[in-house]
This record gives sequence, structure tokens and C-alpha cells, in this order.
Amino acid sequence: MTKRNNESDLSLAILGLLSIQPLSGYGLRKVFLTTAMGNFSASPGAIYPALRNLEAAGLVKGTVENANTLRPRMAYALTPAGRAALKGTLSRPVTREDVTRRMDTLILRFSFMDGLLPKDRILEFLRSLWSGIEAYLEVLDAEILRDAPRYSFCARAALEQGQETFRMIARWAKRTHNRLQEEHAGKGETK
Repeated sequence: MTKRNNESDLSLAILGLLSIQPLSGYGLRKVFLTTAMGNFSASPGAIYPALRNLEAAGLVKGTVENANTLRPRMAYALTPAGRAALKGTLSRPVTREDVTRRMDTLILRFSFMDGLLPKDRILEFLRSLWSGIEAYLEVLDAEILRDAPRYSFCARAALEQGQETFRMIARWAKRTHNRLQEEHAGKGETK
């Protein structure tokens, strides 16, 4: 799970979904076809090789269900090593490169944290996310001040769109952090 590309995002999505419940390849495909996770390939040509690779790595285990019927199916579940690998991926610190190049992966990681990471780790992830964005926005703001006069109208507008997108995600991370913290306070949790 250390590769950082579309294949590793698919693996992360599969491990995350399997942390919720065992699923067949077809079940995973249905999730990718019918939910907000639709940006992942619902193609059997992507899902089944990813499942085979995860199984070969010992992160998931397939079990044949309904073996004595006309429609047996292979259901996959996380192994203890798969759960540990998923927790490790979710626990990684937020880096500048994550903020600038892998925002979708960061949000995917966040979506699976409940139930796998303690609340204090989730709060720290959100703090790191908004502080990383704010630090990057300082760089973008300086670049725009310095170079924008040389850019065309459309190029400047595109940079402004990028700034606004990052500002919106930082606001969301702060709001989500505060909501999660308030939820803990309401339950009398210390972490």
C-alpha cells in the first residue's frame, strides 16, 4: 500500500470497503457504480486484478460462498494484516505533496477513518490537512502576486479557482474538526 497512484487508490478503496463488510468483486463493482465512489473503475478488468494482488499480499482473503449452487461467489474480507495495512495508510501524516497532488486520496483516507482510528488521530489528520493547505496557500498567494501580471486573464482566473478550492477544503476541514470535537465533548470523551 505504499505506491501512490490510481492503483493504490483503488486498493485503498477496496480495503476500506472491506473493513466495513466482506464483499464480492461484483459487490465492490456495484459500490463503484452506484455511489459517490464512482470515480473508481467499476471495470472487472481493474477490480479483480486488484483483489488478486491484495490476496497475494495477504491483505484480503477470498472465501467461496454458495459453493453448491449454480452461482457460487467469492467474498473477500480483510485479514488482520490487511486491517493493519489499512490503519497504517490512514495514519500516515499529511504531507505537502499530498496536499498539492493527492487531495482525492486524502479525502478517501478520511472517509474510512471512523472505527479504525482513535478520534484524536482523526482530529490530528484534519488539523494537519487545514494547516498544510494554509501553508500551500501562502505559496500560491505569493506566486500570484509575483507572476499574475504576466498571465492571461484565463490563466489568472484558473489560479484563482485553485486558491478558492483549497480555501474551501481548509474551511471544511476546520468545520469538520470542530464538529467532531464537539461530538466528543457531548459524549464525555477525553480523546
